[in-house]
Formats: sequence, C-alpha cells, structure tokens
Amino acid sequence: MTTFSNNDWEPLIEALRTELEEYGALFNHLTRQQEEIFARKVDTVLEINGDLDSQARMIAAARERRQEVMDDLARRDGLPAGTRLTRMLDRFPNYVRPLLEALVRDINLMINRTRRKARQNHILLARAVELTQETLRLLQPGSFTKTYARSGQVSVSGEKTSRYQAVG
Repeated sequence: MTTFSNNDWEPLIEALRTELEEYGALFNHLTRQQEEIFARKVDTVLEINGDLDSQARMIAAARERRQEVMDDLARRDGLPAGTRLTRMLDRFPNYVRPLLEALVRDINLMINRTRRKARQNHILLARAVELTQETLRLLQPGSFTKTYARSGQVSVSGEKTSRYQAVG
C-alpha cells in the first residue's frame, strides 16, 4: 500500500475545495432565486434560471476534475478507477486525512442543503403557477379544461388567448 506524497494529495485538496465552492455558489443562486420568488420579480427569477444552468455546468466540470484526480491516484496505487475516496483514505498521511474528511463532509452537506433549497423553490414556483392558473380560470372560466394525464397529474389546457395563459 502506497502513501501519497504532498504532490499527490495537493491537487485533490484543490479539486475538493473548488467543488465545494461551486456548490456554495449554486446554493447562493438558489437563495437569491427564492428571495426573488417571494418578491414576485418574474424577470429576475428567469434570469437566475440561466445562472443556475451555468452553475450546474461549473459543478459538473469541478466534479469531473476531482474524479480525474482521484482516478489518477487510484491507478498509481493499483486500485480501479472510480474507487471512492473513503476507500483510499488510509493511503494519505495521517495529518491530511482530517482535511479530506472535512472537505467531503462539507461537500455532502452542501449537496443536501442545495437539494432542499431547490425543492423549496420548485414547490414555490409550482404553487405560483397554480395560483396564476386559478386566477385566470376565475377571470375566463370557459377558456380552461382540467383533465388528468396518464401519470395521474392534473393537466390544464385552454386557448392561448393571452400571454399569461402561455406562461401559466
């Protein structure tokens, strides 16, 4: 069993830090999106959606970079590519392991926080659309038909007589 040197683990530490930063940026975008949803700033919410897409690509690139570093370390130690970091921890010097564990823990916490925030925003947006549709149905009751899709979800269709119905 090999013990990795500074030159081996420093790129991994950097890759993990970058990944953590990218998840933090995504969380910040989602927090801002939620604030704008509450403020009813539709244009800003739509703008933030573009930021979220861009940030998701940055996270994917950071995750890919981290995986490349880990795969390289695994290969050098005779382990298969895709070996989890927790399985390789004993190959790092004792003084580095707590940092690696903390970074992995923080990344997992950010992933969970981000998922929760994204779910909250999804629910808020779905509710806003539902309320908008209900308001439009009250204003123009003959323009909407409520049916059920094969999945069991309610589907609302109607004539596209206004810009707001197309959005709703």
